Amino acid sequence: MAKNRKKSWNWLNGLNNKNKPAGIKTLNKSTMPEWADSYVYKITSSKLNMTYIGYHKENGEAYFGSPTDNQLIKLLSEPTAELEFTIVDFGSKKEMMQVEHELLSEVDARNNPNYWNKTNGIPGVPKFNREAINKIKGIVDNGGEKYLSTPTPVLELTEVPKVQVRDVEYDTDNLRDIQDDIVNTAGSTEKAKPVVILVNRVYDGVFYDELRIGGAHTIESYIRAAGGKYKNTTELNVIRIPSELHEDITDDGIVLLGDLLNARREISSPATHEDGTKYLTTVRLMGRSWKTPEVRQDLRDMGLSSSSISTAYENAQAILDDENMEKAGWVRKDYTSKKHEQELFDKENEIRKYKKNTFVGSSSSAAITWDRIFDNYDKNKTKRHTRITWIVYHTSKKRRDELWPKLREKLQRLNMKYGNVDMDFVEMELYTKDVSKN
Repeated sequence: MAKNRKKSWNWLNGLNNKNKPAGIKTLNKSTMPEWADSYVYKITSSKLNMTYIGYHKENGEAYFGSPTDNQLIKLLSEPTAELEFTIVDFGSKKEMMQVEHELLSEVDARNNPNYWNKTNGIPGVPKFNREAINKIKGIVDNGGEKYLSTPTPVLELTEVPKVQVRDVEYDTDNLRDIQDDIVNTAGSTEKAKPVVILVNRVYDGVFYDELRIGGAHTIESYIRAAGGKYKNTTELNVIRIPSELHEDITDDGIVLLGDLLNARREISSPATHEDGTKYLTTVRLMGRSWKTPEVRQDLRDMGLSSSSISTAYENAQAILDDENMEKAGWVRKDYTSKKHEQELFDKENEIRKYKKNTFVGSSSSAAITWDRIFDNYDKNKTKRHTRITWIVYHTSKKRRDELWPKLREKLQRLNMKYGNVDMDFVEMELYTKDVSKN
């Protein structure tokens, strides 16, 4: 427990007038959000008209910048320096690198006599241009406004290159539902959302005269419905977004925009927690903050329910945990796969062999319920079975370290109060270092 407390300590949040360096007179800061791990700070001297800008990844240790200028280093410890320490922004490490770089480049700090910085920093990743994304989303939600163009045949739309915003290109059930709607309305396009096309877009290093985002399920459904009855006669409304509205949106911002435009409504592709997991993982791998309120709102706007959002975050965190463990030489065990299911069976048989009076069952810690254990016991026990051992395997560190201990305590308490059978739990290892067996 002590180790966890130390790890979670946030030095910046604990910084106050009592523990700041003598040279800093004024602190301008707010509480660091839980979703952020880095920040950009500014140290200024009004006396000297000098400034230093830097970024730092919070690690729980005292930090007052990494200047190489001897003058600033000396001033930090001088009570008469009257320096001002200001937090500029919070975010991920790469986002803060970008903010630092932009601030320094704007004033060319490297060659500016009023800056202590010796460089203009290193580019990171820009934050999503949410203003541009929301503007396009608003245009689409309002029916396209002045950007709604002449309806285009579906066969012609199939030739327009597209950005795939779903993990699976086509959801079979969704295609079937949309086709049923099309057939039941005799091919009507009244409920079909306009197809959105970006004009003159560079995406993944390639220039496109037109790049389609969204509309894949709608177009494909009109192609397939009633054996292709409507594919030659159907035209869909198209919203064409000019380059000046999307040129400042990064590629992953375009993917986000496509997800938001394909949220669950009318004829559309419903988002799932798998889509949410993919989106969160993509945001993280790009070096962006992925637990912000804005990202959570993205998932809501994509059409995910509260429970699906929670599942997406749990799965995305599990992926990150597995990546970190793999870097340290560990591999997660999957007891539902052929690689490790035999190990689970062997454990069950081992207990049965040496504890003849024990009924043995197993399941994921995410699938254990009181009635499931005792229903299984009631249906499959023999006369010699007088106690229960339930083998548990975990699907993530969160399940193992946070959720399972609470559930285990609850099950044991209920059994002590209402049960008449001794019951215990055996946990399987989540990770292994013996990669040769994986």
